Amino acid sequence: MATFAAAKADNWKNAKGESFSATPSEVLGPWALFDDGTFVPLSSLSNEDCVRFYKELKESGATERSADWKTATSKISAELYGRLLNYSGSELAPYSQSGRPEPEFYIIFFTQADKNMSWNELQRSTPQLYADLVKAHPDMVQGVVFGVGDTAQDQFDISVNTKGDWMFTVFESEVQMRTLAHMIPTNFYGIVAMTRNGVALAGPDSTTDDQVKATFGKLSSLLDHMKPNDPKVWLAKLHYYRAVQPVAFADGRSDPMLMGNPLVAAMLRKMKIYKVDATFHVAADGKVSSVDVTPYDMAPDTLKMFQDGFQRGTLFVPAVDHGKFVDGVYQYHMEIAP
Repeated sequence: MATFAAAKADNWKNAKGESFSATPSEVLGPWALFDDGTFVPLSSLSNEDCVRFYKELKESGATERSADWKTATSKISAELYGRLLNYSGSELAPYSQSGRPEPEFYIIFFTQADKNMSWNELQRSTPQLYADLVKAHPDMVQGVVFGVGDTAQDQFDISVNTKGDWMFTVFESEVQMRTLAHMIPTNFYGIVAMTRNGVALAGPDSTTDDQVKATFGKLSSLLDHMKPNDPKVWLAKLHYYRAVQPVAFADGRSDPMLMGNPLVAAMLRKMKIYKVDATFHVAADGKVSSVDVTPYDMAPDTLKMFQDGFQRGTLFVPAVDHGKFVDGVYQYHMEIAP
């Protein structure tokens, strides 16, 4: 399984204390991910290694996940933007990704002229596995069919004869997708789960249904363990950013950094509360000293519930002023549709 790796590699230790050589790729949920596919829990990195990871990421030009796919600069996202087609039921038509969040992961279905093998990997349980994954983790995963040596007619035949709600590459533009071309399996077909930066995580074996299920299972498990509302993810990131923020703002200032959203949209909707604003006063040690919640039309007991909950249920990295933690203020806003 190929990975498009950077040229520079350094020595690191995994959670078991074993040494390996790789280059930082991104902070992914509670992990530090490297370009060889190695995951190291953020909590197991020393403060010095957290800073080293951050600095190497910065030097590599790695970017945060984009709120709009159109502005994404990650390798896979940039190569695919504006070059995808959607099967409408009668034809393959251009698909507009503008305004949609950049996917964190991609499942690339590499196909070839051998329709038997290509169609098999896109049939059986694959459409349902993909539908379940996308439903469980909205906006996090995008499936794409990449034809290896296929013609435009081959791609159309595949779209007609398979039932998955995935996208297809514009055949003529595949020559411009150098990262994806580098990751084509040796037998020219297969399913590869990868990050937006082109780090392969699972696959490519897809000859049997069990192999396909294994690839989807690995990605599904990964997503289950990096949910943004999981306090364990907050704690892992807290360890990392407490080490990093003073270095990142050695010559500047940053506001307090909230590790995760304590509110859940479904809960607010059930309470018929559609907007919450609050001002957090965060001390230099990261503790919330006080919270001022904007009342709007809340009953007094509801207002107190939010204030108490915010005080107990939030984690912050303190504000930084020229490399030192200081008292700071964080403005919280959440608004949902009815």
